[in-house]
Amino acid sequence: MITARLNRLIKAYRIAKALIGDANRGLAIPGTVFRWCHKVRQAVWAEIELVVNHLNPTNKNTVETKPMATETGESPASTSKRADDRAMKDIISALQDGAHLRIHTTVRRAAIEGLPYKDARNGRTISASRCKRLAREGVITEVAMDRYAMNPDFELKAAR
Repeated sequence: MITARLNRLIKAYRIAKALIGDANRGLAIPGTVFRWCHKVRQAVWAEIELVVNHLNPTNKNTVETKPMATETGESPASTSKRADDRAMKDIISALQDGAHLRIHTTVRRAAIEGLPYKDARNGRTISASRCKRLAREGVITEVAMDRYAMNPDFELKAAR
């Protein structure tokens, strides 16, 4: 049984820790004890991973399903692109007014920050990939980790 082996390994790990204490006091050969303790620790973690996978089975070999299309049959990428396109005017004007974009790591979207409290553009978001693309194009520059501001050398060209 898996848990019986894990129990034996944990018992061996406790013995190894006691031997490390003996090695620190000069009662055992340190190098051999440390190597043995490391091997036991690796075996314990490998067994724990087996137990976790046994308790929470996940089908790692399943075929990935494609994301569901919307009711209109449109892909999620195109709806995200269209939302980014709608927000770009507000984003650029806010950046020109001195705001900055901060990429939120959990939602992977870049939000406008640094405007006055009542400004409607505060909190407008674009996707993180659009933000990175703007940085590559030189429109914005990274001023801190995951924080972008308008490039001072960038000039918008008027549409003709």
